Amino acid sequence: MLKTLANKRSCPICKGTLLPKGQEYTIEELFELWKPIEFSRKVIEEHREQAEATRAFLCSSCRLEIFLPQIIGTPSFYIEAYNLASNQKASTFTYSDNKWEFGEAIADAAGSHRIFEFGSGNGEFLVRMGKHAIEVAGSEYNSKAIATARSKGVRVFGPSDDPREFENSCDAVFSFHVLEHAADPVNFADRMIKMAKPGAMIGIAVPNQDGPIRFIEPCVMNMPPHHATRWRLSSLQALASRLGLTIERIAYEPLLLENHSYYSVHWVKYILSIHKWTAGRAQFAMSVPLRLIMGGLHRMGLKYIKKIKGQSIYILMRKPSA
Repeated sequence: MLKTLANKRSCPICKGTLLPKGQEYTIEELFELWKPIEFSRKVIEEHREQAEATRAFLCSSCRLEIFLPQIIGTPSFYIEAYNLASNQKASTFTYSDNKWEFGEAIADAAGSHRIFEFGSGNGEFLVRMGKHAIEVAGSEYNSKAIATARSKGVRVFGPSDDPREFENSCDAVFSFHVLEHAADPVNFADRMIKMAKPGAMIGIAVPNQDGPIRFIEPCVMNMPPHHATRWRLSSLQALASRLGLTIERIAYEPLLLENHSYYSVHWVKYILSIHKWTAGRAQFAMSVPLRLIMGGLHRMGLKYIKKIKGQSIYILMRKPSA
């Protein structure tokens, strides 16, 4: 059924052919991966109404990965995810107050008049950006995050609010780790463009599928109902071309040492599986030194290893002047 669906549908970005990739996951299997976080039956059934199962497909041209049929996280899913993670002291599902890409965007847009952010979360980027721009605002659909952002004095539009006053007037428009959640990524990016005035900057950060996240499969944080699509440079370039945007620069997040397990654990498992080496002693011999070295550097206060790619890719584009 899933293969038939893919054959009838082309890549939403470049219209290339979609090829099946990886295994099929049922709704039960998807939510089982979230343990120890336990979602309510109501939330699980909300997603079952979208589809009973899903599978990743890879575009043969731009290499976008998309899960079909789509299972998109509902507002209830995110409210429960954040509340449950907080109650269980789990770090899996939290808003970050200091994302690497925030610094990239601030450096690009410092001195601007009007800034808008799609998916502003708890408002931390807008608070920081507000020190470098005259006016900042954002949009968000998680009610708890909206309340937190507004408590910081940040102007954030909710799902029922109309941010039309910002259309065609912003010097820069950003989204950080939001595009991969969108059911229609082209429409999402087009909404960003509509907020930007002619010649303005459009900045997008997403998990880099050519980075270390590819070593983890299945990765609960990189599949439905959390992520609908997976991006890499080639698919972002195709998106820019589709929407008539000029790419100004591309940056890759260096490895954040607190996330060294991408390499010290998951890369080791990935390499062993490719070469079909016996796990156990080989994994111990490769993983332990990496964990000791990287963990030691982190404890010494080093934040990044700049020569090794981390999770995110950031692309800065520009809207045509006319």
